[in-house]
Amino acid sequence: MGTLVRMCSTRKTTDLSSYKTTKVVYISASRQYAEQAFGIGLEPVKKSAFYFSHQALSFCLFCKPELQKMNRNLLYLLGISLSLCQCTIESSNATETIVQMPDTKVWIGTYTRKEGHVDGKAAGIYHYARRDSIWQLLHTTEGIINPSFLTLSPDGRYLYAVSETGPDVDTTGYVYAYAIIGDSLRFLSRQPTYSFAPCHVSVHPDGSQLFVTNYVGGTIVRYAIKQDGSLSTATDKLILEGSGPHPRQDSSHPHSATVSPDGRWVMVADLGTDLIHTFSAQGPQWAAGPSIKLPAGAGPRHLAFHPGAPYAYSINELNSTVTAFHYDAENGALNIINHYATLPSDYTGDNLSADIHLTPDGQYLYASNRGHNSLAGFAVNASSGALRALGQTPTRGDFPRNFAIHPSGKELWVANQNSDHIVVLRIDSTSGQLRLLQELEVPTPVCMAWGN
Repeated sequence: MGTLVRMCSTRKTTDLSSYKTTKVVYISASRQYAEQAFGIGLEPVKKSAFYFSHQALSFCLFCKPELQKMNRNLLYLLGISLSLCQCTIESSNATETIVQMPDTKVWIGTYTRKEGHVDGKAAGIYHYARRDSIWQLLHTTEGIINPSFLTLSPDGRYLYAVSETGPDVDTTGYVYAYAIIGDSLRFLSRQPTYSFAPCHVSVHPDGSQLFVTNYVGGTIVRYAIKQDGSLSTATDKLILEGSGPHPRQDSSHPHSATVSPDGRWVMVADLGTDLIHTFSAQGPQWAAGPSIKLPAGAGPRHLAFHPGAPYAYSINELNSTVTAFHYDAENGALNIINHYATLPSDYTGDNLSADIHLTPDGQYLYASNRGHNSLAGFAVNASSGALRALGQTPTRGDFPRNFAIHPSGKELWVANQNSDHIVVLRIDSTSGQLRLLQELEVPTPVCMAWGN
């Protein structure tokens, strides 16, 4: 495929998402607009207006080869006309940023059938690659119902996914283990989760254990991971109890089990009881440590640890807040620093916050809002763990469920569950602001894990 060149005006904001090309040339004398291109931080290269005319001419000939029969001088004039019409040349030298997004692979978890809360349309687990800014579907793993949450082993050799099934149709939920063979998955094992709607799966940093939370039934389960990556039968399961004041808090609803970076503790966020429970990550049983109570009706859902400081942060689904904690590695205790709203103060519509992540350098934190359909951004104070609000960025879709930050720290990918697409945003390393890069159509996407 040839190179398609798109010339973009500097006088207005330009949506580049519709140009699914191998290369995008973004011409602007303003760095502000250059960074709105498909950027990953490349430095601009100065080119002359004469060069732009030939780029425009290339574009013309690429689309209309019959124009090659025209007189050379007429072609040159046409090129200049195109360049001046499509671009604002602010000086004899303008800035051209030719951007190649990093090649990457991603596994995408989905809903495959219609449930009470979602109209699942997907076929299973999708594996996509992005090469030279072009998307390619590498493989689809079928045979698993509603693989809504997935994760990889620390060495990247195995993938684990829940099968989020409910009591109306099924007798239990399941967790699946796969070996990653090239671009596809090879089934290894399936184990029951002993309750319904398993919604989260995590792996110990040393790859020895796996933890599953079941939203329905209040059950948390742990498994040993065998040497070949398959799962043992459950080594322990525990039913949590309690309730809260919100209509969604009729009983315990554990929504995630997050392992601390040091591998010592597992934090279980219970949306139904406003509690975050701490358990030892050592040994095969659920050995309880301290718990912390959040404000009534908060509904803690997911937890994220700071990569280099003793802080943790919870996203609270029911009251649309983020809670910052100091993390005590010795006893696993979380101590509240403060609470922060994820919504604008003037927003009065419905909202359910969903996911939370920090950039690899710990400088920024983001939280997703389903309803407001945005990502709330925060700058992190490395000395205190406190947050400073950066505002909200629309996700250009409906119901942003989970999102993932690329290991490079330069991109953030959002799964817009109910609008069937994923949005790729660039993270500005100096401000934390997010800018649109790409959009990818995927049926009912929920969760993403980075491939090899």
